[in-house]
Amino acid sequence: MHAARSRRGNKLCCTAQAQAVVTADSAASQLMGWVTEQGANESKLSCRPAMYGSSLALMTTRSVARGETLFSIPERAWITVQTVQQSEIGSFVADLEPWVQIALFLLHERRQPRSEWRAYLDSLPAEPDTPLSWTNGELEWLEGTQLLGSVYDYRQFFEGRYAELEAEVFASAREVFDEQSFAYLEFLWAVSVVRGKVHAPLDGESVALVPFADLVQHERGSTPGWKVQSGFLGRSGKAVTLEADQEYAAGEWVVMDFGPDKLDSQLLLDYGVLDPASTQGGFLLSLALAEGDRFFDDKADVLDLNGLAEAEQFTLLPNVEPPKEMLAFLRLNNLSGADAFLLESLFRNETWGHMLAPVSMENEQAVFQSMIKGCREALQGYATTIDEDLALLRTVQKGGREEMAVRARLGEKEALDSTLRFFEERFAQLDNLEYYQERRLRSLGLLDDDGNSTYDDFFKDGIA
Repeated sequence: MHAARSRRGNKLCCTAQAQAVVTADSAASQLMGWVTEQGANESKLSCRPAMYGSSLALMTTRSVARGETLFSIPERAWITVQTVQQSEIGSFVADLEPWVQIALFLLHERRQPRSEWRAYLDSLPAEPDTPLSWTNGELEWLEGTQLLGSVYDYRQFFEGRYAELEAEVFASAREVFDEQSFAYLEFLWAVSVVRGKVHAPLDGESVALVPFADLVQHERGSTPGWKVQSGFLGRSGKAVTLEADQEYAAGEWVVMDFGPDKLDSQLLLDYGVLDPASTQGGFLLSLALAEGDRFFDDKADVLDLNGLAEAEQFTLLPNVEPPKEMLAFLRLNNLSGADAFLLESLFRNETWGHMLAPVSMENEQAVFQSMIKGCREALQGYATTIDEDLALLRTVQKGGREEMAVRARLGEKEALDSTLRFFEERFAQLDNLEYYQERRLRSLGLLDDDGNSTYDDFFKDGIA
C-alpha cells in the first residue's frame, strides 16, 4: 500500500496480522543490522525501517531539524553494475543494459539462501504496486486511460526483451539461469522493483539500488531527492544522503517527492505510488506534423530552428491553460492556404514567433475544432464520468490500488475536460481575436487602438 499518508506513524493493532507484523519487524531489524555492517554509522541515522501498511518505510527515531542529514548510506551497500560484474552471472550479462543487469542480479541472489544481500532482498515487496504487476481485473479500473496504454506498451517491451534474453543468454547457460528462477513473471517482478526503487542521480546509465535509502516514501512538495556525496564522514568513497527540508518529530515517516515534474499517472506507473493529499493529474498530448502535408519540410525546418522535433509531447493540466508552445505547434501544423506565405524562406526566422499568436480565423478555427473533437473523443473512451469517479473516492479503500487507479484516471479526465472547455470558450470568441494581418497593420501604424484604419489619415496628412 503506497498512497502517501500522514507523516505521523500509526501503531498496528490488528491481532489477525500479528504473524505478518513479526515477520516484517524481523526484516526491518535485519536490514538495520545489515546496513550498519556495510559501513553506515547507526548513531548518525535519524530513522529506522518500520511497517508502513503492508511494506517497510523509514520512521524517524528522534526529532530532526531542517537541513539535518536523515541518513547516509555508503557505496559499499549499493547494488551497481560493478556489483553485478563481480558476481557469478557477471560474465554472462556484461553486455546488457545496466537496468537489465541489476534486475537479473536480484533474481540470481534471491535464489541463494545465504546471499550476502539476504537482508535487503527480504525487505523488497513481494508484489510491487506499479500497474505493471496488477491483475487483469485490477487493470479494468484503468479502462480508457492513457495510463493503461502505457502499461500495455511497457509489458510488450518487457516481453520482447525477455524473449531476447531467453534466446541469447538463458538458454545456453541453464546451470546459471534456471527456468524457474528466471521465468518471465520473475523477470517482470525484478524489473518493477528496479524501476520502483531507483532515483536520480543514481538512474539511467548510473543506475543503482540503495538499500535502506529506497524505503523513503513519496509525498508531493517534500525533499526533492537523494544526493551523492564523496568522502562522507571523513572517509573515502561515496554515500547517498537525504537532507530534511522540514522539521521532523520522532515517529514520523521520512518522505521525498519522487517526481516534482511528473504526473500522478507517471509516478503510479514508475513507482506504484500516489499522494492523495496533493494530486497532480494531467494528460500527455502527443502531436506530430502530418506526413502528407505538402509543407512538411518547411514546417519541420521551422521546428528545428526553434529546438523542437517533428513530434512533440505536451502536458495538459486541470484548470491550467494549454502551453503556448502547444498552441504554436497546432497553428503551424494547420498552416495552409493563404497563410502558407509565412513558411517562405524570407520569414523563416520569424515564423515560430508568429505562431505564438493567432494567425488567421481559418487557422485558429481548424486548431480549435481539432482539439475540441480530440478531447471529446478521449473523454468518451473512459468507462466512468468525472462525477462517478468523485463519488467512488468516497467509498473505495483508502491507500489501495483502486483508489490510486480512480485518482489517476480522474486526473486525466479533469485535464481533458479543462482543455475542452478552454477551446470551446475560445471558439466562441473567434471574431474578437486579433490575427496576424491586424497585428502587422498595427505595427506599421495603419490601424489605431480601436482597430480602425489610419490609411486615409495617412494620405490626408501627407497631402496637407
